[in-house]
Amino acid sequence: MKKQKILHVIHGLTIGGVETAILSSFNDLNNDFDYNVFCIGNVDTSILTTIRSENLKKIKKIGRIKDVFFILKFIKDNPDIILVSSLWKAHAIHFFFKKIYNFQKSVIFLHSTRFAHLFDKYCTLLSLKIANEIWVDSDSASSFINPFISKPIPIIKISFLLNHSLKIKPISIISTHVKFISLGRLAPLKRIDLSILFIKELRSKGIDAYLDIYGPDNGFLNQILSLIRQSDLNNIVNYKGICDISEVESTLAQYDAFILMSDYEGMSISTVQAMEIGLLCFLRNVGEITNYGNNMSNSIILQSDKPQHWQKFINDSMEVLSNQSLQKSILIKSKQEFKDLLTYSQDIKKNFFRLIPLH
Repeated sequence: MKKQKILHVIHGLTIGGVETAILSSFNDLNNDFDYNVFCIGNVDTSILTTIRSENLKKIKKIGRIKDVFFILKFIKDNPDIILVSSLWKAHAIHFFFKKIYNFQKSVIFLHSTRFAHLFDKYCTLLSLKIANEIWVDSDSASSFINPFISKPIPIIKISFLLNHSLKIKPISIISTHVKFISLGRLAPLKRIDLSILFIKELRSKGIDAYLDIYGPDNGFLNQILSLIRQSDLNNIVNYKGICDISEVESTLAQYDAFILMSDYEGMSISTVQAMEIGLLCFLRNVGEITNYGNNMSNSIILQSDKPQHWQKFINDSMEVLSNQSLQKSILIKSKQEFKDLLTYSQDIKKNFFRLIPLH
């Protein structure tokens, strides 16, 4: 039986939340569908190690003009195609192709709770005019985009739980020595400066806290290293480079606690992984964390970077780190938060099947 053709257009394949979800599901989706990913930007071949050799040909870079004609033929030859786009450049291309070939299954996949810039806003809102469905990775993304929708159109939330972790740590109580991990792009909006300040404040209060930072450099590494030196935290806060996607779970399992202080987030896949594995999570109240993070229940939450909220966060953190029964309670609830959730692969597969008549 011929498999349903699916085309997912994205910006590129580098280390990031959307890309990690796509790669984690790629082989599984191709068991049931002919699932193809076309990348406008770079493809980092070093992160494709988990992709089966027969599926590698389904990942293509489309950065040249002649590639447009290749995609047009691809769509023309498959009129029942399901076309999915993630992120603004991909939405613009999606709009263009839909205007040429009015295929019936257009899915705009949204992963953010804000527009990054004017081009993002324009291309995203333009694409909504031709979409048959909108998929979102979180309730917060749904709430964000809903006021901009001018026609009746289904909004479907897709789980961004990559898998139910096999690396779950036994509940271990933290004393005064705490190993923190930060995992994500090195960019200003990730507010790694707050994570460094947090470590400095904990140490000033007698907590032997350490922080290892993992992630690709988006031009911000030198500023982070400078801040570490200025804070007199050499060998206390360390940059560890890029964590391979296939090693994220085993790396997380080596730490006691996870910290994320971003100004903006969507679902925050790394946070979900850290909670499932069994790390104490110290988080900012942004993106979908506002819905699944509960202060002093399954995580420790910073409401904002306002002085009064920062001081409460420090006080809450000290209370947790000095109270072993509270730590145990938080870890138990944290591990349970996503136990009944479908994985990304299971959920997206279910929705692809739904879009195929009489499958």
